[in-house]
Amino acid sequence: MEIPNELNNLSELQNNFSKKKKDAKKIIILSLFFLLLVATIYLLFSYLKTQKELSMLKDPVAQEAALKVENDKLIQKIGKLIELSTTEDPVVGTVNDAASLAQQQKFFVNAKNGDKVLIYKDKALIYRPDNNKLINVGPVYIDSTSTTDISSNK
Repeated sequence: MEIPNELNNLSELQNNFSKKKKDAKKIIILSLFFLLLVATIYLLFSYLKTQKELSMLKDPVAQEAALKVENDKLIQKIGKLIELSTTEDPVVGTVNDAASLAQQQKFFVNAKNGDKVLIYKDKALIYRPDNNKLINVGPVYIDSTSTTDISSNK
C-alpha cells in the first residue's frame, strides 16, 4: 500500500509545481506589463517636452524671451563678480572662434570658445561660465573716423 501513497505524493508535488509555474508566469507577465507601462509613460512625457521645446524654437517671440531670461541670469552671475551698470543692457555674445578674435584684437588673447562677452558703452567683459571667472575687462573704443555711407548703393 505504500505505492499508492507515494503516487499521491508525487501527483501532489506535480500539482504544486504546476501551480508555482503558473504563478511564476503570472508574475513575469505582470512585471513585463508594468515595465512596459512605465516606459510608455516616460516616452510620452519626453515626447511632450520635446514638442514644447520645438514649438518654442519655432516662435521668434518665445526665442527672444528665452534669450532675455538667459542673458539676465548671465548678467546676475557676472554682477556677483564685478560691479555692472544697472541703467543699460549690454550686448551679449559668445566666443565661437577665439583664435581669429585673438589675432584681430589683443583683448581676446586669453579667450576660449564658449566664453561670454558683455559689451557696454564704456567697457567690455569676457566671462568664462565653466569656472565662473572673469577673463578680461577693458574699455570700449569707438572708431569715429571710419564711417560708411549706406545710401551709396543705388
